[in-house]
Amino acid sequence: MKIHATAIISGLALLISCTVVKPTLSCRISEFMCKSTGGCVQLDEYCDGKYDCPDRSDEPPSCTACNRTYYGEVGKSYRLAVKKLQKERPFLCHLSFTASGQEHGDFVELIFEEFRLGTLYLGECISGEMQILELGRPYVGGSWCGYGPTDGAAPAVYYSEAGTVTLTLRIPVSGLYTTLPFAFGLRFKFLDNRQASVRLGTAAEPKARGELVPGTHCSRNFYECYRKRCSLQSPNYPGMYPRNVTCRYTIRQKVVPKCKHAMVSVTQGRGSAVQQSHRSGGGSRGQQGPAAGIGNGTAIIRVNDMCSENEDRLVFHDGPSEEDPVLLRYCGGPGLPRVVASGPIMLVVFKSWVHNSPATFSWPPPVSRLRSFELDVRIAFVDSDSLDYAKGSVCEFTVNASATPKSRRGVLVSPRHAVPPNSTCTYRFQGLPDDRLWMYFESYGHRSTGHFLTFKPCPTRLRIWDGAGTLLGDHCDTPRLCEHIAATDASSSAMPNATRPKRPCTLDESYLSKSPSVILQVHSVLGTVLEPYGFRLHYEFVDSGAYDREIDGDACIMDYRVRESIDLAEPRNVFLYGRGGAKSLDCVYRLQAEPGYRLQIVVRNASFGSREHAPQPIARTVTGKYTCPPGDRGPRLVVREVFWRTVRVERGCFCQNFTESALGTQQVTFDTSSELVEIHFYVPGLGVTDDFANTYFSAHVRVLRWPACPRKQWVRGSGGEIELAYPPEAREDLHCRDVPWLLEARQGHSMFVQTWGRFLPVNSSAAAPCRTRNRILLYAVRPDVRLVGNVCPAEARDGRRDTLYMFSDEWTAFVPDDQQNPSFMVEFVAQEAGSMAFKWLEVSKPSKRVQTTSPSVRNQSGGGPHHGSGCAYGCPELEACISPTLWCDGHRNCPSGVDEADLECQTKWPSFKVLRSYGLPVVGLGLAGVVLAVLACFYCRREPEYKHYDEPEPATENTTRSCSTIAS
Repeated sequence: MKIHATAIISGLALLISCTVVKPTLSCRISEFMCKSTGGCVQLDEYCDGKYDCPDRSDEPPSCTACNRTYYGEVGKSYRLAVKKLQKERPFLCHLSFTASGQEHGDFVELIFEEFRLGTLYLGECISGEMQILELGRPYVGGSWCGYGPTDGAAPAVYYSEAGTVTLTLRIPVSGLYTTLPFAFGLRFKFLDNRQASVRLGTAAEPKARGELVPGTHCSRNFYECYRKRCSLQSPNYPGMYPRNVTCRYTIRQKVVPKCKHAMVSVTQGRGSAVQQSHRSGGGSRGQQGPAAGIGNGTAIIRVNDMCSENEDRLVFHDGPSEEDPVLLRYCGGPGLPRVVASGPIMLVVFKSWVHNSPATFSWPPPVSRLRSFELDVRIAFVDSDSLDYAKGSVCEFTVNASATPKSRRGVLVSPRHAVPPNSTCTYRFQGLPDDRLWMYFESYGHRSTGHFLTFKPCPTRLRIWDGAGTLLGDHCDTPRLCEHIAATDASSSAMPNATRPKRPCTLDESYLSKSPSVILQVHSVLGTVLEPYGFRLHYEFVDSGAYDREIDGDACIMDYRVRESIDLAEPRNVFLYGRGGAKSLDCVYRLQAEPGYRLQIVVRNASFGSREHAPQPIARTVTGKYTCPPGDRGPRLVVREVFWRTVRVERGCFCQNFTESALGTQQVTFDTSSELVEIHFYVPGLGVTDDFANTYFSAHVRVLRWPACPRKQWVRGSGGEIELAYPPEAREDLHCRDVPWLLEARQGHSMFVQTWGRFLPVNSSAAAPCRTRNRILLYAVRPDVRLVGNVCPAEARDGRRDTLYMFSDEWTAFVPDDQQNPSFMVEFVAQEAGSMAFKWLEVSKPSKRVQTTSPSVRNQSGGGPHHGSGCAYGCPELEACISPTLWCDGHRNCPSGVDEADLECQTKWPSFKVLRSYGLPVVGLGLAGVVLAVLACFYCRREPEYKHYDEPEPATENTTRSCSTIAS
């Protein structure tokens, strides 16, 4: 029995002990255990003014919610109210909230539904304050006071960064404001990280919040944000941030691709609240709009000098230090403009004032106050050699021109990065000594990002100076624009109505300097973050050295005195082309060789764009050089020799795109015989996009030593005869090789030329049937030089079988005396051994009545061979009159020789009887006459009387022929 009793007593003790221990094991850390009943209630139900425990142990006398640690569970909401019992004593209350992990959450959400503690006066807390301290974070000492939320506003929210947060409520006993009302009530929740999508992002798109700098409250470093989503957040985002904190956010981009330059960009974040079921307001007071981000629905922003020192502010520095230029100071407003640094590093400094009111962080916030913020970080890459960014701390850009096409023309855009307030961006253009700068704006504009409390006249000012000091433009608004150039050509038939450029930019829509240097400045008073400006500027260095329309006039003629080998190219003056406004390009290059030298022209290439002719090369006689279709006015490149200053002989013409390698050396090389050579480059019908990029040519000019021709081969007179041989034997023939002969008649007369050979087609090539490759070329000179006769020369003068006649053009139609003198030009093209000869006569039309004063008429009854021809002295076979000085001069001038066959010629010589009668005196006089005649003939052979162009002499019938002109 004793043992049984002992067992019963042990069982009862065990039962009692189990009953006592049971309440301790059943209550969670987030619950309060009732003392007598052992029931569990939530921690916020302790001392809430209601009896929640059956034994009323949750409401002991003089209880308070202060100096306690509160836990909770994820998904539940708790309320807490603090009451001050003794009004005459200092009040100090500590409230701790701990999220212990897992179902108890990772961080704490505090929603201040009622807050009346002290007052905020001139930025200082008086007669009461609240401080917040998080476990593991440095103490900063800031505090909140005043009252909030305001009527109709949502309460302020605080989200902890650490698992434990402690609120300290403090009211001093002394002071002027000891009678201020006190009220404090809040709701708190415990959230896990999965619910913090606004702060941390989602699993699919996490946010990189930077690396916390050890020993600081909130400073962070961001690296390589070009490949991840970097989010620059205020402390305790998206709720209210602590007071008296300084956060330094350093953004660095270390990895930069080759030939690129990185620029850090910061823009306003996407700004959203905690997820819908966990909004900051909660319950029926939760807001559907954003409860975080920068914005308050007003149109006023506070920036730069509008920010006072006792305000919360964000400061953006263009560099890693606070000594670097300040791009923007921002202390509140509807939105933060985009801020871009000029380099790969940006420092963003956030400072909060020591004291503030929770009402500042309620929704909607008061006007122009900085609330919690989230900024997105992006990295922009530009070409390292571009002018899209300033290379140094000063916003200066330099554009230097050189001989390369890339440096001669380009497009400038406004800086891609932000420019600090009260700063000037300067663009310096420097060209070559003969350059002028042409610039025109495709677009220009500046705008304000918001309304400011201050007005700045002319916030963006554009000025353009010529290098000579002349002000080309001064604009507070829009400069000259050439907007139509922004239109692009239709890229495909799918866009038939696409706009096309209709015309080039005029000088009224652009700026043209008078010197090779220009300075362009854009001054921004507010900085480009607040007053961004943007422009797209086209610039071009115009080479006016060879041709300047203001100096040289409309005729594009360029003169060169060539002393050494040079290269020629198309004029690089854009105003000669369609893109510069010209309808056609027509330029002449005049090349003057020094005495004793000749020029060799090698044309390397030419391009006429899309206006070239279809390939139809025509060889010019034996030279094989290309020529253009006669009478054609299309594009062409012509090489001409100029003889006697006015006679231009075309040596080659190109009217289609070509290169030297495609045509061959023979076709593009010109060995000239004149000291003056012209290259004529003509392209009509230029389009608005045409310039020297698609319309050009290139030629090389060599200088060859060659003695000047001693003969003046411009001859005038009654008639004469020329004989030439190849290879030349006499020195003057060698020096005058390839120089043509110009035969000129007097006004009212015509020119007749007789030669020996066979006529070939004028456009005959070297393959034409002829026993020799030599040619005699006959040119009509007036009004323009043109080939009228292509002769295959005969070996000898075979009588009439190979005799060729040719008259000048005016023979068939009489030319009045006021017209230019009739002329022929004869050229001997020698490519193998051979000779040529030709005669010329100055002839005129017979009169209608027969001249009866002719000696032959007087001495012959019935008339001679010229009787009835209408000429006193003439060639009947030509039906033309000749000069009397040619009659009976000892040379057969008429083709038939009639001028030497007349009986009158026989009476002019002394007979033997006369010689015997007068004896020795007559013989002596005769011998002396013979000697004089021989000397005269020798003199005529040595230097015939040819007309010189520079010193023209009036021709008379008795000045040219006392003997035949023989040049061989």
